[in-house]
Amino acid sequence: MTRSGVMVMNKLTKFSSIVHRVEREQMILNGDYHDLMRYLGFNCFESVWRYRGGVAIKNIKERSVICIRILIHGKEKYLYLKRHNPEYIGLRRLVMQLFPKWVLSQGRKEFENICDFRKCNLPTVVPLAAGEKFVRFFWVESFLITEDFAPFISLEYLLRDHPEFLMGPEGEYRKRILIKEIALFARRMHQSGFNHRDFNATHILLHYETGSDMPKIALFDLQRVDRKRFLRYRWMIKTLAELNYTMPEKLFDTKDRLCLLLSYKRKNKLYAWDRLQWLWIKRKTARIKRHNEKMLTKRERRRKKGFMER
Repeated sequence: MTRSGVMVMNKLTKFSSIVHRVEREQMILNGDYHDLMRYLGFNCFESVWRYRGGVAIKNIKERSVICIRILIHGKEKYLYLKRHNPEYIGLRRLVMQLFPKWVLSQGRKEFENICDFRKCNLPTVVPLAAGEKFVRFFWVESFLITEDFAPFISLEYLLRDHPEFLMGPEGEYRKRILIKEIALFARRMHQSGFNHRDFNATHILLHYETGSDMPKIALFDLQRVDRKRFLRYRWMIKTLAELNYTMPEKLFDTKDRLCLLLSYKRKNKLYAWDRLQWLWIKRKTARIKRHNEKMLTKRERRRKKGFMER
């Protein structure tokens, strides 16, 4: 393997390697990035929470996200700081007195989800740190810091800005491989006991090595991960419906969408129960579409009235 190939492999390995945790009061650090956190001055919860640098990426009622650009050894590195405003946790705080390790805050929860995904060899972003602080007995604020996911790109970006990559004879071949790999990733995720509740083109990450049509798949934004195994029978329906909704009709026809289900189930043909599930997926896709259109309309009304986005 060439030197550049080794460098790419090292970069990709960091998306699935086990996180070496360093516990601190109100904070958890990724031990591999301890020196970087110290360089940034992030040595306690307050130092992160009160940080005012970076470029705002998102700012809504529940949370904000900023991008932090730093220069290390002449190379640019981008970090993302997601801060969750105080959230009400109610009686869960009382239960926490009996189970001190029970995770309550959104920032800490996402950090734990990232670590658990990696333990199951499910690639995701690199977590640097997370923290939580109770501002009142029933209220907690939290944060999460992650590294930029380069060289991966989002599936949404590929479909929106480079649809030609999946067009023509070669594109059709790449598209079928892509559908199969995403479906198998979803299957492995579910078999590992996780269900990403927003499994769509925005959160699916891809990377193609030079000259290869086989994509590496990863996921990010693991804030909404379901582990309730008694609802497992619904995971496949919800996951494939979410993805189905974000697959543009101009690029993906019915045959492609059926390929998604067949690949997930590792079958070459749909039988009676499979066809019933396919109908369920289509109905769920339609409900997701109606819900999203309704939410977009509400957001537009709020923007016109000058209210903060929810």
